Amino acid sequence: MGSKDGRLPLNGDLLKQLRKQKGLSQERLAEQCAESRLYVSLSSIKRAESGNSILYRTAKELATFYSVEVEDLIQNSAPILQKKLSTIPEHTHQVLRLSIEVDDESLKSEVEKLNDRSNCYYIAEEGLLEFGWYSRSSDEFVFERIRRLCAMLQFTLKSHVRMFVESSPTNEQFTVQNTQVSHRAKLLLSQITWGDIVACPCFVSSNCARPRNVFLPEQPEFKDWRIVSMCQVQTDYFVGRQYELTQLSSTLSHLYDNHTGSTVCLTGMAGIGKTRLLHKFIEILEHKNCAPVRVQILNFGVVNSLVPTVNLIRSLFGFTPEDDGNHIRQSIAISPIASSHHLFIYWLMGLKLYESEQRLLDVMEHSARNRAISESINQLLSHRPAHLTQLVITVEDLHWANDLLLSIIQVLSSLTDRFPVMLVLTFRSEHHLVNTPDWFQSATTIALKPLNMDESIQLANWMAPGNQEAIQRCVEKASGHPLFLRQSLLCSRLGSDVPESLEHLVVVQLYKLDANNLSAIKAASVFGQCFNLEQLQFVLNDEHYYPRTLLEHGLIKHSEQGFMFHHDLICSAVQSQLSDSERRLLNEHCAKWFEERDKKQFALHSKRAQCKDAFTILIKSAKEYIGSFQFEQALELIEEAIEIVPKSETAYALNLKGNCLYSMGKVKECIHFLELAVNQNTDSNASSQYFIDLANPYQVVDAIDKALSILQTAQNISEPTQQYAQLSEVHSMRGNILFPTGNIESCEQEHQKALHYSIKANSPKAKAKALSGLGDCEYLKGNMINAHNNFKESLKICEENQYLEIEASNRYMLATTLIYQLDTSQALAQSQQSATLAYLTGNRRAEIVSRLTAAWVLLDYNALDQAENEINMALAIAKEFNAVRFIACLMETKARLKWYQNDAIKAREYIEIGLNLVEENNLHAFIGPWLSATKAMVSTFWQESRNALEQGEKWLKQPCAGHNALRFYQQGIRTAWNLKDRALLEKYRDLLCQCCEPSPWCEFYVEQADVMLGVLTQERTKTELETFNSKARELHMLQAQISLNEYDAIPSF
Repeated sequence: MGSKDGRLPLNGDLLKQLRKQKGLSQERLAEQCAESRLYVSLSSIKRAESGNSILYRTAKELATFYSVEVEDLIQNSAPILQKKLSTIPEHTHQVLRLSIEVDDESLKSEVEKLNDRSNCYYIAEEGLLEFGWYSRSSDEFVFERIRRLCAMLQFTLKSHVRMFVESSPTNEQFTVQNTQVSHRAKLLLSQITWGDIVACPCFVSSNCARPRNVFLPEQPEFKDWRIVSMCQVQTDYFVGRQYELTQLSSTLSHLYDNHTGSTVCLTGMAGIGKTRLLHKFIEILEHKNCAPVRVQILNFGVVNSLVPTVNLIRSLFGFTPEDDGNHIRQSIAISPIASSHHLFIYWLMGLKLYESEQRLLDVMEHSARNRAISESINQLLSHRPAHLTQLVITVEDLHWANDLLLSIIQVLSSLTDRFPVMLVLTFRSEHHLVNTPDWFQSATTIALKPLNMDESIQLANWMAPGNQEAIQRCVEKASGHPLFLRQSLLCSRLGSDVPESLEHLVVVQLYKLDANNLSAIKAASVFGQCFNLEQLQFVLNDEHYYPRTLLEHGLIKHSEQGFMFHHDLICSAVQSQLSDSERRLLNEHCAKWFEERDKKQFALHSKRAQCKDAFTILIKSAKEYIGSFQFEQALELIEEAIEIVPKSETAYALNLKGNCLYSMGKVKECIHFLELAVNQNTDSNASSQYFIDLANPYQVVDAIDKALSILQTAQNISEPTQQYAQLSEVHSMRGNILFPTGNIESCEQEHQKALHYSIKANSPKAKAKALSGLGDCEYLKGNMINAHNNFKESLKICEENQYLEIEASNRYMLATTLIYQLDTSQALAQSQQSATLAYLTGNRRAEIVSRLTAAWVLLDYNALDQAENEINMALAIAKEFNAVRFIACLMETKARLKWYQNDAIKAREYIEIGLNLVEENNLHAFIGPWLSATKAMVSTFWQESRNALEQGEKWLKQPCAGHNALRFYQQGIRTAWNLKDRALLEKYRDLLCQCCEPSPWCEFYVEQADVMLGVLTQERTKTELETFNSKARELHMLQAQISLNEYDAIPSF
C-alpha cells in the first residue's frame, strides 16, 4: 500500500473536493486539524493536494478529519468515494454574487464609489444592492476583486453594512433576468449580523475569505457557509524589487543552463523585505516545478536547534524531514559513500545513533568534527542520486545561525564551483554574522533599499483599500520601510493614530486585545519567535484557546512548526512590554513546559524565571551536552550560568568553560579560563585537578617547561592530601611529555608511579593510561612482547569501561606489536580499526600512525596498491600538520613500496627525502638507523649501500628507539643477501638475535638469514628454500621470500 519509507501517494483532486465541500481554505483546514488535535501541517496539506506522498500517520489524521478511511484517499484506490463526490456538480462557468444591505440608503453612493466597475451586472433596490461577476472557476482575480470590495466596505461602513457572497452555475450564454434583489437574498441578509460578511464554500476555499464562525449550521443548505473576515492576515504583498528578482532569476538560469552553482546574499536592515523577496523567488521556483530546500533560522526559543541543519543535510541526498531513519540508513549503506563518513552523515541527518556510535562522537575532537563535516558534505554531493540534478537552497536569517550551520554553509559555498548548487542566503549585513566568512567575498550580494513612494503606495492600497487618508499618513512615516508600513496600516484599522516607532505600533495593537489574547501574545514572546498551539494552551491553562485574533491583527502567522511572529522585531517589542513579575511568571510556566522536553530550554527559562536552582540546572544541562558532544550548546549554558554563579562556585564554572573550549579545539582560548579557575579557586580539594586541566593545553602548544611546572604544582598539592587519582594523572602526563625527549628511563619511572597511584585510587581509567605509557616504554626498548602485553591489558580495560579516548591512542600500538608476534592478519585488522577509530575521534596523530602501520602490513602482504593508498592518506594528514617525524617514516615506507614495484629511482628519491628530514630535525634517535638500512637495501650501488650501513651502525651506538635495531638488522640481512656478503649476513643475523628480547618476528628473520647463509654455502637445498618460502606465504610475509632465481644463480664449487 505504501512505499518502503512509510509514505503514501494520495489523490490530490479528491482531497481538494473534500476540502471545498467543507468550505475551507488550506490554511483554515490546518487550523481546524490543530483545533481537533490532529497534527497535519499546512505544508503536508499542500504536498498531499499536489499529489506528492506524505507520511502514513499524516494521511491517517486527514482521513480522520474527513471521516473517511485512509485507504479511500490513496491514488486510484477510492472508486466508491470518488463516485459519491462526483455527484457534486463541477461547473466550468459560474456567477459570483455579492449581496449588500446598508442601514441608511444614503450610503449606497459610498458603495458605488468603492466598486471598481469590474462587475458584469448591478442591481439596486432601496438599501439593497447586488453585484454580479461572470467568471471561470479558475479566475482567482475575480475572487480577489470581490475580497477587496468587501474589505473596503467593512472597513469604511463598519456596522452599517452586512453582506454575503455566493456562486451559482451558469452557461456561457449568461444573461441577467432579474432587475430586483431576490426574496431569498433579502431573507438571507436579514439573518446576518450588522458588520458581518457571510461566504459560500467556494469563496472560502479560494483562500480569499478567512472563516470566523459557522452560519446557520441547522439549515442543510447553509451548513458549509461561514461568517468570514476579508481582512488580509497574510499581508506579505509583493511590490517592487524587480531588479533584484531579475538578478536572482539570471543566477537561476545560469544554474540550469551551465550546471554551475553560486552563492547569493540578500542583505539589508531588519524589516526591509528580505524574507518577502526570498519568498517571491521561491514562488517563481515552485512555478518552474523546482522545489527548493528551505531553511529558516530563529533567534531563540527553538526546542531543537539542529532541525535546520538536519533538513539541509538530508536534502543534499534527496531525503525529506519526514523520511524514516531506517530507510535513510539503508540508502546510505548501499551508496558509494565511503563507510568512514556514514556515522557523521547519520548524525547530521538527525538519525538516532546506536550506543557504540554515540560513544565515538562523544570523544571526537572539535577540529576533527569540522573536517569530517566538510568531507561528508563533499561525499553527499559527489554521490548524489542521478535523478537529482540542480539544487537550490534558501537560508533565511543566517545571522541567527549557530557555529555548526555556519560551518556547513561555508563548506557548501566553497563547493558551488564544483556542484550545481545555488545558495540564497538572507541576513541583515555581514557585520551581524559571528565572523565575516571567507566565502562572503566571492558571493553575489544584493543589498535591499527602502521602497520608493510609488511602491509604498501600491503596498498600502493593497492592505487598506479605500482609506486614502491613512495610506498617506502611514506611507510618509514609513519612509519606504515595508514592515513599519505594514504595522502602521494594521494599527490604523483599529482607529488609532499612527505612532512614531514600530514598538509603539505594537503597543497600540496590544492595548486593543482582550485579556486572554494579551496573555497569549505575551507568553508567545517568552517562548520565542516560533511556538505552537499546545504551548499557548498550556500557559493559559485553556485547551480550547486558538490565536485567531492574533492572526487577524497581523501579529503572528502560520509556520511549519505551528505559529511564529510576523517578524522578530514584533516579538522583541512584545517582550519589552513585560513587567519583571510577568517575565518571571511566564518563564516559570515555559520552564515547566520544557522540563521533560528539552533540557536546554528548561535551563534557560529557569534562569529567566530567577529560579533558586537555576545555576545548578544550567550546569547539569551543560555537562549533559558535553557528554553528548554538543559543545556549542554546552558553552552557551555555561556562559549563562557564569552570569549568576554563586561566589563559591566561580572557579568550578570557569574550569568547566575552559575544559569545554579545550574539547572544542580552542586551545589558546581555553587557557585564559583555566587560569582564572586556578586563581579564583577556594576549594583545596579541587585545586589539584584545576592545575592538571591547565597543563593539558600547554602541552598541546608545546610549552613543555610551563606544562611540567604546572604538573609539579599539582603534584605538590595532591601528595599531602593523598589524592591518588590526581597523582596518577600527573605522573602519566609527565611521562607522555618526556616520551619524545628520548629519556626512556625517566619516562618509564613516571608511568610506573602512575600505575602505582592508579591502583591506590582504584581508578580503571588511570590504570589504562599508565599501562599504555609503560607499553610505549617497552616498545622504545624493543621489547615487543612486553609492549604487546601492556597495550593488550590497557585496551581490555578500555573496552570494559568504554574509554574510547584512551583506546584511540593505543590500538595502533597494539597493531604494531602484533607485527612482531607474526600475527599479521590481526595486525592489519587492528590497524584498520584503529585508523577508523582515530578518524572518528579526531586523533590525527593516531590516524597517521594507524595508516602507517597498516601500510607496513600491506607491504608484507604484497598488496602494494592498498599500501600506497594508506601511505598517501597518512602523508596528506602529516603534511597538513607538518608532523616531520611521521613524514620521515612515511618516506621510508614509500621507498620500500617503490622498491617492491621495481622503481629503484623513485625508491632512492624518497629515502633521501626521509634522511634529509632526519638530519634537519635531529631525528636520529627516533628513526635514523632504520632509514639508513632502507637506503642500503634499495640502493643499486655497492659502495652506497656499505656507506649507509656504516652510518646506521654509528647511530645505533647512541641511545635510540628499539625499533631501530630490529628494523636495521632485519633489512641489513636483506642487503647482505643482495650483496651476497656472507660475513655481513652472519654479523647482522647474530646481532638480531642479541639486540632485544626474543620474539616470533626476530626468530623468523633469523631463520631467513640461516636459509640465506645455507644457500651461499650450498648447505641448503632448493626444497628447504621452498619450505621457508611456503612458511612466509602462510604468515603473509611475502616480501621475506627468497627468489628461486637467485638460488639458481649461486655458483657451484
